[in-house]
Amino acid sequence: MKTTSFSITNYCVPCHTYCSHCLLSSCGKASGLDFDRSLKLGERVITELAQQKNEIYGNYYFGYCMDTPKLFDYIDFCKKYSLASARFLQMNGFAFRSESELDSLIKRLKDAGIEMIDLTFYGTEEYHDKFAGRKGDFDFILKMLDSAIKNELTVNISIPLMKENIEMMPELRQLLDKNGASKYSYFLPHSKGRGKLLEDQRLTKSEFETLPQDIKDSFWKIKHMTEAEWITSEELEEPQKRALTLVLTPDNIDHFESMSALDILNELEAMDDNFLNKMPSVPELAKRFGRPDNQQLYRFRDLLLRWRQEYIKECGSDLYDMHDEAHHFSIHM
Repeated sequence: MKTTSFSITNYCVPCHTYCSHCLLSSCGKASGLDFDRSLKLGERVITELAQQKNEIYGNYYFGYCMDTPKLFDYIDFCKKYSLASARFLQMNGFAFRSESELDSLIKRLKDAGIEMIDLTFYGTEEYHDKFAGRKGDFDFILKMLDSAIKNELTVNISIPLMKENIEMMPELRQLLDKNGASKYSYFLPHSKGRGKLLEDQRLTKSEFETLPQDIKDSFWKIKHMTEAEWITSEELEEPQKRALTLVLTPDNIDHFESMSALDILNELEAMDDNFLNKMPSVPELAKRFGRPDNQQLYRFRDLLLRWRQEYIKECGSDLYDMHDEAHHFSIHM
């Protein structure tokens, strides 16, 4: 399988929300290590990859959210290496701030070169706050939207579509439009981390079709079909590419600091190859775990993920799950 990108990440900043679909299963605590130490390794890996294997995109980022005094050092770093976060940031999970503090933060981001931020809304106020695990989060994100618009930042509004919130969508869209939002991205939740608990919330094709046209027009432009349609299609192909991510922790930093970028890359590729070699083929997974009558919508990557998760669960396998983003992981494309 061809590796197209290799990222280093450090979950060193606690998130102030507890979202029901968190792919990292964030619990309000940091699991990473010192920011500067991880950044130093990230810079070395990016530099060595550019010199020795420049067909692979090198990247560094941190989590669980962006709310840290080191954020502006990170933006400068991203500018130096032409990384996406030099211009774009996802802004959920910040600690509450007064309006003046929020305006000061957003203005500073604009001055630092940020052009666009992403804000995720989960439904109308009561549902959103429950989903985000924090009372007052909806109102705070609205204030962040207002501040960003005042400071002439582009704001992308991301909204997951689920059985529980689908009837709220027209009201939410109307409210956000009224508050100045104009760019939307609707999506179906993934099934990683706590998102595994939302599988029964996945929309069927008929449920999706009940949505207003403006919402359907803003849905992900990635191909989606029902599970039944995928199974009978001729598009059940094995992934050909992967994006690898190394997750740094206090327990593994010494190990990786002693290695070259290529050695680190080789170690993660070997882990992923081991995972793939033990996994049945896509047609075998479809035959074994596919639901031929299921009308729920999937992009193929998410359907394959569910089949692989069911294989691991059924086999009681101790296989290292390369889909789990709480540790080193791979995205197969």
